[in-house]
Amino acid sequence: MGELATRKFVGIDFGFRSVQWSVYDEEQKEITEERFPLSSEKQGDYIEEGLDLIGKYLQSNQLSWEDYTMVNLCMEEVTQESRQKLADSLPQEYKDRFNPCIITRFRAFVEYVFRQERAMWDRNTLLLEYKDDTLTYILIDQIKRSKQKAYRAVYHTLNLAEYEVEAGSPEQDLNFSKMMKKFLVRNPANIIFLTGEGFEGNWMKKTLTYLCAGRRVFLGQNLYANGAALMGSSTIPMMEEGLLLMDGPQMVTHTVGLIAADAGKPKYVPITSIGKEWYNTQGSVDIILDKSMRVEFFFHNTKENELESAACEIKSLPKRPPKTTRMRVTVDFHSPNDGVIMLKDLGFGQLYPGTGRITIFPFQLIS
Repeated sequence: MGELATRKFVGIDFGFRSVQWSVYDEEQKEITEERFPLSSEKQGDYIEEGLDLIGKYLQSNQLSWEDYTMVNLCMEEVTQESRQKLADSLPQEYKDRFNPCIITRFRAFVEYVFRQERAMWDRNTLLLEYKDDTLTYILIDQIKRSKQKAYRAVYHTLNLAEYEVEAGSPEQDLNFSKMMKKFLVRNPANIIFLTGEGFEGNWMKKTLTYLCAGRRVFLGQNLYANGAALMGSSTIPMMEEGLLLMDGPQMVTHTVGLIAADAGKPKYVPITSIGKEWYNTQGSVDIILDKSMRVEFFFHNTKENELESAACEIKSLPKRPPKTTRMRVTVDFHSPNDGVIMLKDLGFGQLYPGTGRITIFPFQLIS
């Protein structure tokens, strides 16, 4: 399959009530959006129903998966079971062309924000999602105000009962606006996004008057699908450089690395990076052992800026001279706080052939 004349990136968000479809056209620099509501009797099987609706949309518009460069997926519920179910349910035409990339809505929103104009993310940015009498928020703020700025994205839930906010009540608007006044005093934001069925209707008179005073406010239902689409077109340099802390569901906040020599001086070399879900976080590096059969790993908690270490003893290898044992180190996470490091003996060329033996070193993060 040759390169497409125009690269198009798709983001799909699978929700319990609807599936959102967004396409980013790289040449036109435009996003087109579609929303497919799910029938109430099908919401229990939202993955299958969502995929069925997408298939019908592609067929009716004479489109196929081959028309797209990349397709990223996000979900309202990102459990291991739901991720596996989605991966298994994807049509074969999709699997033949793409490796499924499933992200959280938390990450999808952050991906969306940091691909907007600088004014959108260089000041505090807030997302409010209101649905089923629940209000969750994602706040992106600066944590290092210097020449090289750093940012943090956090995810939390507000207790609506504490503020006497009840959907459909005569006091909903008044109490919601009072809650926002208290919240924004503690968590100032210049840009606010609103999403979720709870914001639909015409009840937000006082709330919108307050939120729009000196702030930019946007209302939209395709934010997550848009973020998933945009992340296919480029990377976020700050995320690659570890300057964007993603403190949200399923996210890894530690790097796993080791100390290597750089121009004769010891330097921490990360094997994995932050900014992704634990199930999307892997890394590998080749090292050459000196005299010792002991490898020390360092776990950097970017959230608290703390470092912990643990040593792995490598056994049952043939005796070789120093610097003639090459090891491939692979890191996989099993949750945001634990995983396994595997060290495979590669030897050193024909003189000292590798045995292929693997040393397994589990790790549990305590900070």
